[in-house]
Amino acid sequence: MNKKFKLGAAGLVTAALAALAIVTPGAAYADSSVAPVVGSGTGQTDEALYVLDNETGEPFAAGASLSYGLSIVGGPSATDPVATFSAPAGGAQFAFTFISPRGQERDYNAWNAMSNIGSGTEQSLVAIGPSAQATTGTGTPAGTAAVAAAGGDYSLGVAWVSNNVVLKTAFTYISVVSGNIATTTFTFAQPAPQAVAPAITTTALNALTTGSAYTQTLAATGTTPIAWSVKSGSGSLPAGLTLDSATGTISGTPTTAGAYSFTLTASNNGGSDDQAFSGTVAAPAPTSPIEPTTGNITISDPAKGATTITIPAGAANASKTFDVWAWSTPTKLGQATTDANGNATVDISALPAGAHKVALVLPGDATYAVQAWVSFTKPTNTGDTLTQDVSLTAAVTASDLWSLAAQKTNVDFGNVARGATSVKKLGTVTVIDDRNVLKGWDLNATWQDFTGAQNIGKSVLTVTPALASGYAGKTGISVSTAAGTSGAKKIAEGIAGVSTTTTGALFDADLAFAAPVDAAAGVYSSTLTLTLTSK
Repeated sequence: MNKKFKLGAAGLVTAALAALAIVTPGAAYADSSVAPVVGSGTGQTDEALYVLDNETGEPFAAGASLSYGLSIVGGPSATDPVATFSAPAGGAQFAFTFISPRGQERDYNAWNAMSNIGSGTEQSLVAIGPSAQATTGTGTPAGTAAVAAAGGDYSLGVAWVSNNVVLKTAFTYISVVSGNIATTTFTFAQPAPQAVAPAITTTALNALTTGSAYTQTLAATGTTPIAWSVKSGSGSLPAGLTLDSATGTISGTPTTAGAYSFTLTASNNGGSDDQAFSGTVAAPAPTSPIEPTTGNITISDPAKGATTITIPAGAANASKTFDVWAWSTPTKLGQATTDANGNATVDISALPAGAHKVALVLPGDATYAVQAWVSFTKPTNTGDTLTQDVSLTAAVTASDLWSLAAQKTNVDFGNVARGATSVKKLGTVTVIDDRNVLKGWDLNATWQDFTGAQNIGKSVLTVTPALASGYAGKTGISVSTAAGTSGAKKIAEGIAGVSTTTTGALFDADLAFAAPVDAAAGVYSSTLTLTLTSK
């Protein structure tokens, strides 16, 4: 916050009168670390009072030491500097700010010093500086200067009074270092910021499967820290999972399949919030049985159009109910009960035509031990969806070309005055990479010093590459934007797996020759070399 406040109400100061002084408090009067309890009893404050900076409205840091003469304000909120203290029910004759001995805040006659700030209505931005308590009270010591001189532990706040009876008060504790009113200091207890009660925003757990590691951190709004717990009597987490009370993370490995239901509570100093969770821990699908696993039974393929098969599981499995699973993709077909001879009739109408395995396992068996299983092929029925595979073959050929060609073999900059620059086109440069194995490539340019009447360094030439006019480029083939060095510049590159095709990738470049201001007159020459390198 950087907005400045100027207090203009009756009884309030209109500008900061003293600078904030951060000093070490006197050892004899250690500051309180806990603000007074909010309540209506003796020694309790009806509302929390925050000590705020007169200019910014920001709360001073707890434990700070302030100049006794500093202009400060009090408010009921650490975040809203213009929040108001409410007046007592039925109103009051007057509102006062005051200093009192601790525990005697509600005794008007025990106050050390005070200041009448007007009618007993709601108050905001109340000037509560100790030195501003201009009226001498009847408590001991009497008067704000006497309090400064004596030092000690006091209460500082605002109160609503009728007929010298305190109807309501809001205060905090201060400890004054004994000294002169103009130079001494005090420390104070700052209430903790008001906590915003949590609100749980996670409404469901992610999917749970027995045997699979699980972790999920629940989310909630509100003031941190937030404590998490399972509400008593609401149920419990699925077996194998635990809740981290500090982070709200549920983790572990579920051990038991089945339904779960519980309620979590998120709480902080501002309140709490409950959220119910329910769902089912799924059992993992069994793996397909393979030969020669015990229980393999040979049956004939079902007839065309048949919707059931019979699995002769044997007398040992007579009159039992089984879960029925089919593969290749694990699919539960429901349940089947064997007859007195151990024969189970299984509905296969949900299975498509083709080869299948079907197994019987005991319900609730987490190991999915196969009691009996069969392999069969379900024939295609009239109206079934049919598939037919067609083999597709194509031979991709490549020209296996790898070449570099420059359109020009000479670039003439013409007559260039000292200190002037001449820019010419390099001309189209064609790169063809249509090799059988496309490894990628780099195209680089290097050049030498210019020689003639004297030697001119290679730095007088600048090369700026570009795509050739009319060439749109291709994904994977690009002009280099990397900075060059004196006498060298990367022009372009192609990445592995990209062909230029036989038409090639086309590039150009602006060549800028800058004649030195002190160069000797004459004709100068150099050689620029283009190099195509495979990656």
